[in-house]
Amino acid sequence: MLNPKIIANFHATSHIQARCGTFKKHRDLIKTFQKSLKKEIAELSNEILNSVWSNRIEQSNIESLGIKNGKQIIAEYLENREYGIAYKHLAYIITECEMELSVERKNRMDKVADRMNIEPVKLPTNQKGTDFLFSCKNLYLASIHPFDFDKRNLNEYKQIVELGKELLAQRGIQNFLGYLMESQYRISVWASMIAIEYGKPKQDEILNLSGTETIINACLECIMKNEIEPLPAKIIDNKKNWVQKNVPQHRI
Repeated sequence: MLNPKIIANFHATSHIQARCGTFKKHRDLIKTFQKSLKKEIAELSNEILNSVWSNRIEQSNIESLGIKNGKQIIAEYLENREYGIAYKHLAYIITECEMELSVERKNRMDKVADRMNIEPVKLPTNQKGTDFLFSCKNLYLASIHPFDFDKRNLNEYKQIVELGKELLAQRGIQNFLGYLMESQYRISVWASMIAIEYGKPKQDEILNLSGTETIINACLECIMKNEIEPLPAKIIDNKKNWVQKNVPQHRI
């Protein structure tokens, strides 16, 4: 028969091991949670405080180092695991700079606050800006190209042009051309075409996003670049004819 003390020690050891195992699992879960939270805030910071924002800050009269060095400050907070402060500092920059978020990014910011169990900051959104992105995607999937002029009478084509014109008037040509950063779904092509045809940029107006290239040249570069899948000859000819009509001083 086993000694009662041995049995008691066995049960005590098993209980301690079980508790240690549970503690390790909790610790690992916390690490995973913190890592994913850090990654999400970092990604949001990089997406929102992008090169368009950086150029805008450099050309403005903003003196606040909290805004000018915003990305670096947020990165330091994240390294020190101060996720709540990092979130609030990003929200502060968005609010102070009067930046409009897409609905998708606004929802991601709200989810970050919810995960940290803090009150989400009320941030401005631009539903129409999000609509423009999704419209480009839908047209791409429907094989409707900006320079497929045979489809210009389709409602979907007319709607995206009208939406682009509305955003152009609302934001101004420089902010509207932030869409040149979007390489998917021909977003930059749609934006370039609409900006030149309806924004009427000046011949020598520099694109803030670039700092050196003119708006016209930057847009034409997006329009004339080769796409992943070769385009029909008719669409290529449409591009050339459109350029000659809208930018007659430019030689292809």
